[in-house]
Amino acid sequence: MESSAVRIESLPLTRVRIDSLVLSDSPRLGAEDPHHVRMLAEAGDRLPPITVHRPTLRVIDGAHRVRAALLNGRTEIEARLLDCDPTDAFVLSVRANVTHGLPLSRADRAAAAARIILSHPDWSDSAVATATGISDKTVSRIRAQSSAGGVAQSTMRIGRDGRVRPVDSTQRRRHAAAIFHQQPDAGLREVARATGLSPATVRDVRERINRGEDPVPGRYRTAQQDRRAEAGPVATAPARQRPPASGRAARGPVVVDRQKLLVKLSEDPSLRHTEAGRRALRWLHHYCVDGDSIETLGRGLPPHWAPEVADLARSCAATWSELAAHLQQRAE
Repeated sequence: MESSAVRIESLPLTRVRIDSLVLSDSPRLGAEDPHHVRMLAEAGDRLPPITVHRPTLRVIDGAHRVRAALLNGRTEIEARLLDCDPTDAFVLSVRANVTHGLPLSRADRAAAAARIILSHPDWSDSAVATATGISDKTVSRIRAQSSAGGVAQSTMRIGRDGRVRPVDSTQRRRHAAAIFHQQPDAGLREVARATGLSPATVRDVRERINRGEDPVPGRYRTAQQDRRAEAGPVATAPARQRPPASGRAARGPVVVDRQKLLVKLSEDPSLRHTEAGRRALRWLHHYCVDGDSIETLGRGLPPHWAPEVADLARSCAATWSELAAHLQQRAE
């Protein structure tokens, strides 16, 4: 979102009719502050331009300035028009009202965090905290409340640095611990690159080892035990062989380090800094599965749904195959 802020400043100024603007969907739980509106009205034309979401003409930043212009009898106001996803427009609105102007109340920011967790479930607690101006711990509590209310949570998180990391880092933490046991002087960033963990998490692993503790926090171990207890045994059937699609050469199974590839994709600015790219990343992280994920899914399904889900899986596999063929043609 930092890049969006820079991009807004570079947008051309446009005069827009005030009666065409939409002032709904503000991160403020209450109405605009009339005292602040009167204070802005006294400044006349010396106020900065507002920011408007071009597709909907909703005011992203500057609702009080719009009210002040109306108070001064204006029919037009200077604005910068921004094209972006509506959910990102809301995040920009929150960030703008956290960093300048009349600050959002604590209740406003907590409500905004809850909404951003729903619209951007793969954002880390620190990323949401940065956008809303509240602490990571507060965001974590809000996320836990959303989860308790039945809101599905992503298994991956995109941090403030744009990197994608799993919520449950058990295996990566144990990998980092193994590296420190073999190379006690290994650097934090070196281990972070090797494991896909953040340097802060790697530091936590090293400190736990130095204290003689388990490198994996108790909450992860407890969560894993709960999942195993709930899952129970599952019977697996041998995979059926499908003939290759007509007109295409049969290709053998491709072994891919999914996590490593997803991390590389997430580091690409052309994906991280565009809405279409971020949408593609979220989609890939949600739907890239491995053997363990499939086994967990199989355990959780009751037998009477097995035929329908099998048909759904085959349909999804066919769609993925079509995408693979299309991308292969582009590559060639």
